[in-house]
Amino acid sequence: MRLGGAVVLVLAFLGLRLVGSIPERPGYDGPPWYVLLIAFLTVGIAGAAVIRFASIPAMAGNRYLANIITSPTGMSEGSYVLYLRPFSQDTGASALTPRHANLNFFNNPGTWIAQSNRSHEERLSALFSEFGPLLAVGSPGEQVPGGAGASRMYLPLDDWKGTVGRLIENAGLIVLGTGPGPGTLWEYAEVLRRSHPTRLVLLVTDPIEYRRFKASSIAEAEGVLYELKARYGDSWETPLLPELPSYGTSRADRAFWFTSMVYFTEDCEPHMVSLNTSTVSGNFRMDNAAVKRQLRPLLEELRNSGPGGSPSVSGQT
Repeated sequence: MRLGGAVVLVLAFLGLRLVGSIPERPGYDGPPWYVLLIAFLTVGIAGAAVIRFASIPAMAGNRYLANIITSPTGMSEGSYVLYLRPFSQDTGASALTPRHANLNFFNNPGTWIAQSNRSHEERLSALFSEFGPLLAVGSPGEQVPGGAGASRMYLPLDDWKGTVGRLIENAGLIVLGTGPGPGTLWEYAEVLRRSHPTRLVLLVTDPIEYRRFKASSIAEAEGVLYELKARYGDSWETPLLPELPSYGTSRADRAFWFTSMVYFTEDCEPHMVSLNTSTVSGNFRMDNAAVKRQLRPLLEELRNSGPGGSPSVSGQT
């Protein structure tokens, strides 16, 4: 649709140039120039509309084509990135990445036509692709996968914790969308119990939900404090997650859906890296490259910990 719309735009542009030369042509007996002008303008507008709205069927098609995994059996240790989050976040994650506020067909037609139709979840998958494909537990009862960036695995509503726990143990990396729900808090504590914080990335998508998650995470971790001290040593203390910086509400801030991430060093100390979204270009690859540069401390820490690795902790028993 986008390619066809671009061809129509080019033809309309050439037609308009032709219309401009009609008054200078002696003996022309075709349709009046203003009729052709209206016709080519209409064709051009139609082509632009096709390009602009091609993302709707494209994104729907991507969701229908999302990979479904029926069983974790056969998935090798450290071969995937586990994406955990409150299911309510799927709506935002499946949305189209907004266009740059100043990007339109008239000031930059090439970039406008090539504008990415990727969703936020697809962006997330691309950011962590070097650590493996993204795998998410699908929302129970949904008829179509809630996103296209991650493969989906569906679990029984009343018997999911055991499987999620094993997925946490075998994941090379865990990305956890922060939210105050009991399931998300249980998953956070389970990562501490079964894995290691250096394999965990907390995804901040909403400042209010993150602050509620931060407050509740302390009590959740304290509930398994005995097990955590047995794993990490008697000197273990529940990580106090960082405070968020001040956020704006500009279109650029919303364009990334997630604005900060929290990662952990070998001593289980949490660190936050926040994105400067003022340079959003609307180009999927360029934006991802820019984000990766800003996430360099996080990515280097993940690389140093090794896929599926669990670095030793001082005092660990």
